[in-house]
Amino acid sequence: MAVALNIKSNSKELNQKFKNFRSILPRVIETGIKQAGFQLVSIIRTKTLKGIDFRGKPFAPYSEGYLKHLQKIGYPTTVDLFYSGKMLGALTPDMVKKTGKYKVTLAFSRAEERDKALWNQVLGKPKREFFNFNNKTKDIIQKSFNRFVEKELRKFKIWV
Repeated sequence: MAVALNIKSNSKELNQKFKNFRSILPRVIETGIKQAGFQLVSIIRTKTLKGIDFRGKPFAPYSEGYLKHLQKIGYPTTVDLFYSGKMLGALTPDMVKKTGKYKVTLAFSRAEERDKALWNQVLGKPKREFFNFNNKTKDIIQKSFNRFVEKELRKFKIWV
């Protein structure tokens, strides 16, 4: 008695899917990284306009002289680093640049606004650190990135 066993394999189809995967994955990751940069810009702007630093703590109050100046010209006296809107306006998604493999850098589009940010972030007393992120923000962006990559890979129907 003899038994014959015929097995059909889809190895050619699987091989093609893995080739597609290898070509698609880097592009998906690069797009996801840029989107993460855009999301960080949005988070920085939102926190700054709420008057909180990257850690979620309120900014140090303005000096008495500066408060009087703001009141005199009729501007809000809340500490949100928003005087003319130019500094945060210069922090745009256009300034999210790919600067290495799986790396983006955020920057200000104008030198004058970059100097203001440097003063607020580093040189001024008291410091108002807004241009940074903490672990909570990193986790939020990481989850968004993972969801984006999974969604994009599902579009390409790579898996059998």
